[in-house]
Amino acid sequence: MIESPVLDRRQFLGATSGTALGLTLGLILPTGAAAASATTAVNSWLTVGTDDSIVLTMGPSEMGQGSYPGLAQVLCEDLMVDPARVKLVQGGPTLANPAPIGTSINTVGSSVTRANFWKMRDAGAAAREMLVAAAMARVGDATRANFSVTNGVIRHAPTGATLSYGQVAAAAALLPVPTGAPLVPDSQFKCIGKTFARPDIPSKVDGSAVYGLDVRVPNMVYAVIKHCPTFGGTLTSVPSKPAGMIAVVPTRVMAGTGRGAELTGNVNAVAVVGTNTWDTWQATKRLSPKWTLPANAASMSSTQILADAQRLLTQATPYVAGGANPPGTAYTVERSATDATAAIAGAAKVLDATYTLPYVAHACMEVLNCTVDYVAGVSCTVWAPTQSARGALALVSTLTGLPPEKITINVTFLGGGLGRKAEQDFISQAVQVGMALQRPVKLMWPREEDFTHDQYRPMAVVRVRAGLDAKRFVSGWTYRNVSPSILGQRGVPLGAAGDSQGYEASQALPYAFGARLTEWVSHPSPVPVGFWRSVGASINTFAVESMIDELATAAGEDAYAFRRSRLTDPRWTAVLDKVAQLSGWSSGVPSGRARGIAIGAAFNSIVAQVVEVSKTSTGPRVMRVWVVIDSYLTVNPGQVEAQIVGGVVHALNAALYGRQTFVNGVAQSKNFNSSRMIRLNEMPSVSVAIMPAPAAADRTVPIGGVGELGVPTFAPALANAWAKLSGTRVRSLPFYPTATMGGL
Repeated sequence: MIESPVLDRRQFLGATSGTALGLTLGLILPTGAAAASATTAVNSWLTVGTDDSIVLTMGPSEMGQGSYPGLAQVLCEDLMVDPARVKLVQGGPTLANPAPIGTSINTVGSSVTRANFWKMRDAGAAAREMLVAAAMARVGDATRANFSVTNGVIRHAPTGATLSYGQVAAAAALLPVPTGAPLVPDSQFKCIGKTFARPDIPSKVDGSAVYGLDVRVPNMVYAVIKHCPTFGGTLTSVPSKPAGMIAVVPTRVMAGTGRGAELTGNVNAVAVVGTNTWDTWQATKRLSPKWTLPANAASMSSTQILADAQRLLTQATPYVAGGANPPGTAYTVERSATDATAAIAGAAKVLDATYTLPYVAHACMEVLNCTVDYVAGVSCTVWAPTQSARGALALVSTLTGLPPEKITINVTFLGGGLGRKAEQDFISQAVQVGMALQRPVKLMWPREEDFTHDQYRPMAVVRVRAGLDAKRFVSGWTYRNVSPSILGQRGVPLGAAGDSQGYEASQALPYAFGARLTEWVSHPSPVPVGFWRSVGASINTFAVESMIDELATAAGEDAYAFRRSRLTDPRWTAVLDKVAQLSGWSSGVPSGRARGIAIGAAFNSIVAQVVEVSKTSTGPRVMRVWVVIDSYLTVNPGQVEAQIVGGVVHALNAALYGRQTFVNGVAQSKNFNSSRMIRLNEMPSVSVAIMPAPAAADRTVPIGGVGELGVPTFAPALANAWAKLSGTRVRSLPFYPTATMGGL
């Protein structure tokens, strides 16, 4: 659906600055639940200028995943213009419903392209037909078949006359918006499915790209945050202002930003404010605030957290419909009609394994930061590397009491997001400091604060039991994941199946199991947890695919063949076959090496990996990785490959080294020196293959995401390869829990 929205003067002039006005369309793009409802929001718009300029204003955050150029590429297919002609502009958020133009889309869940693909196509087609209709009126020929379009130029076949989009844009703006405009047939694609260079890359190479940390405002001062080292602690008294500093400002946990032990209302941090970054940072290091610690600090120790999880593997209280269901509740995600426990008990061979994963920090290269210019009662302007500009707007309005129209949210490039920058805690702190100072201020988190006050990927302990009968059929499968609830910490009521973020990628597995039972148990740990690249899929795929490999070994079968003979979904089988072919699974492996395989699904995409490892004196080294992905449709193959390779690097760092531990609520890993990352010379060769799109795409088939799909299957493929090479099965990540950048 496409509508012509009512624009206020500020919105209209802001989005069309520098453009000779012609045709402007508001685009209705679905986000989350709105996609399935009658009420949707205008959150993107297209302007075709009389000077032949084309401007696309959108809300998604650009954090390296290519959302902007990807959506432009989709739009250009049916608009019939070269993507290089399109100027991309960052849109601002709104709280209106239905929302006017430019409102931000939450950039989470690998959803930007898959959620907006068809709407962008419809928008491009509708705009094209309005422009052609204007040309038809100009020429005086009402036969649509007599007109064609090539790169924004409309040609009238009988006369050979041509008109550019810009020449008819003003007239097109007066026409009604058509519905059901025909789309370009898949066989004639010139944009979708083709690799185009990303327009944001040159500025990132030459240093002209503006990230949050690059923002400078006249008369700006600098604030550096310092939290209570213990989660849940609160400030006892405001410390004295250090010499040479401007102020010390306490900051409070605001509603909507509290997670776990960080309770709304707690003054859990102070910001030291100075005239430059370095001196302020050094003064913050020397500051020694006094804190009142929470009574439950001891429960936030890694040893206790693990012990609680192990207890809940067998002692959790079942979910009660309508009951309180506090943390420690066991939720049934799926249960077959046949009893899985009984099926396992009667099996010829029973496997029982427990897999353990730690908390993991996001470790974005750009630390959290936010710049605020607050004028009391007048306005508040924010510059932030955020994945949720709409959430930021709502928060700023609540904090300042200003109406949304007096607030401006400027979304910069993100130096990594990974889910962490969808949170609002750092924005809340910056606004509080800006309100206290009444002058522009940039607030920054030092790396140590970033590591020790993250909202981590949840820890998890997963127990899997499975039985093989005499014919090596998997007669029974029981699966229980114990992990903290991301949604629960955000106040989301949990239904009978529990937290979808906790059990994703563990249910509805297309393996032929005789009976199955899948459960998720909410862990009571108050350590703050959050969304992390592939979240629950990165946990559950490790446990599922490790156990599948262990079953293959117990059955005396090849790992690939075992999976293939038991898969029931032809798309999964095709992806598995492709990765086996790509990696040369059936051919010989170089001496001293071994390969492991894994397959899984998340965000409507199916992905399989083969990892090849060699043996060092301390453990595995990853030499080669092969990845195959089926996301149904592919917009930019080159960008998909880049995202998958980046995901493999992210997964490799997490599987080998990623871990955060706690002692009495205090995070122990404080910087990269104790949170190892691979070095350039350790990067494996990565080969990526994309399953072909259908000859004609079907709107009813869900499109898959890509940005997070390089992560889930890497760790199990690595563990499976290592078990084959060394004979040792690693069930607890990371492989190198004590590695440092100065050591291993």
